[in-house]
Amino acid sequence: MGTTEGQGSAPVPAAPDRAAAPDVSVVIPAYNSASFLAERMAALAEFLDSPDGPGSSELVVVDDGSSDGTADAIRSLRFPRLVPVFRPANGGKFAALVSGMAAARGRCRVFTDADVPYEPVSITRMAELVLRRGVHVVVGDRTLPGSAYAGELGLVRRLATRGFSAFVRLFVTAGLHDTQCGLKAFRGDVADALFPLLREQGFAGDVELLYVALLHNLEIKRVPVRLRYQGRSTVKPVLHAFAMLESLARIRWRRHKGLYDSAALAALSRT
Repeated sequence: MGTTEGQGSAPVPAAPDRAAAPDVSVVIPAYNSASFLAERMAALAEFLDSPDGPGSSELVVVDDGSSDGTADAIRSLRFPRLVPVFRPANGGKFAALVSGMAAARGRCRVFTDADVPYEPVSITRMAELVLRRGVHVVVGDRTLPGSAYAGELGLVRRLATRGFSAFVRLFVTAGLHDTQCGLKAFRGDVADALFPLLREQGFAGDVELLYVALLHNLEIKRVPVRLRYQGRSTVKPVLHAFAMLESLARIRWRRHKGLYDSAALAALSRT
């Protein structure tokens, strides 16, 4: 079991052992998740080892500078294929994902939230598309037939979600109706080239990720997902709308400056 720790503002990734690469790496960004992390990780690890799991796997759990004992909770986990990563300062979900993807070794890389809100069988479906068909990116889409919520959304959350999705579709095209689903999968070589380009956090992180993937003509497939746990919404529609406008402007500026240029992604789009 390898441990990745660092000093300063970012972790120092351990060199992954590519010779022993598993089929699937599941990357979990965790921030102040001590109260539930051990239980959810145990259930996820049990699924990964079950006949319904995606094949050989590893679990990459990233503590994003938590202040509540999340790091100790990760250290207490006893899984043979655990890859713990400890960030000394909180950088946000996508900063944690960049660190986790750098430490991951799987030919398929999947990320989801620390509370594992979606039925994990979707991980297997996504991995099949990546490993058997070579799809570059697979995203969960809660608008597809076969998807389900663990209860009805409130009116405000429903309107905010629909409004946000409609707004983003003006910016991210190609039929991606649910950019914010917290379950996405990638070919390992795609993740290695894509995640180091990302700079946005929060809601905009998912949009930036898909924007860069589309910019490089990567193949993106959607799969239905079933939501098991539904946390309390933190959406503030007006504030988030202004924040998203600022983020989209930054993303456009980075593209104009060539900061999303990648010879590796350009080459991968043809494979």
